[in-house]
Amino acid sequence: MLTLAFLLAAQFAADALPTGTYDGTCLYPPALEERAAPGELVACNQAEVSADRIAFGRRSWESRISFNGQFEGDRMDLDSITLANGRTYEVRGVCELSYAGGALSTIACTAQSNRGAMLANFVVSRINNPR
Repeated sequence: MLTLAFLLAAQFAADALPTGTYDGTCLYPPALEERAAPGELVACNQAEVSADRIAFGRRSWESRISFNGQFEGDRMDLDSITLANGRTYEVRGVCELSYAGGALSTIACTAQSNRGAMLANFVVSRINNPR
C-alpha cells in the first residue's frame, strides 16, 4: 500500500508547475523579427512563472509584461495581458512550457486581441537556474 501512495505522490510531483524566476533570453527567428510590428515581440532576459501568470522582463528593471490565465498541465490558456505600464487587456492565446532533461527549457506565449498581437519566446539559461 505504501508503494502505491509513493507512486501517486511521484506522479503529482512530476506534474508540478515549475514556479520561480528563471534567467535566459527572449529569442526570435530573424524572419519573424523582420515581419513583426513594433511592440509585438517581448524583449526580456528573465521570466517568472506562477500559478496564474508568466511575467517577462529585464533583471535590471522593475517593469514586467504578464501573460495571465489558467494552467492545465504545461499549457496556460490566456485571458489577459498586463503591460509594463500596468494596463490590462483581454486577449486570446496560450503559453506552453517545454522541458529538456527534466528541466524547464522554453516558455512560448502567443496572445491576440483587438489591439494586436504579442509574442514571447523565452529560452531558459542552463547557467544560474535550478534543475
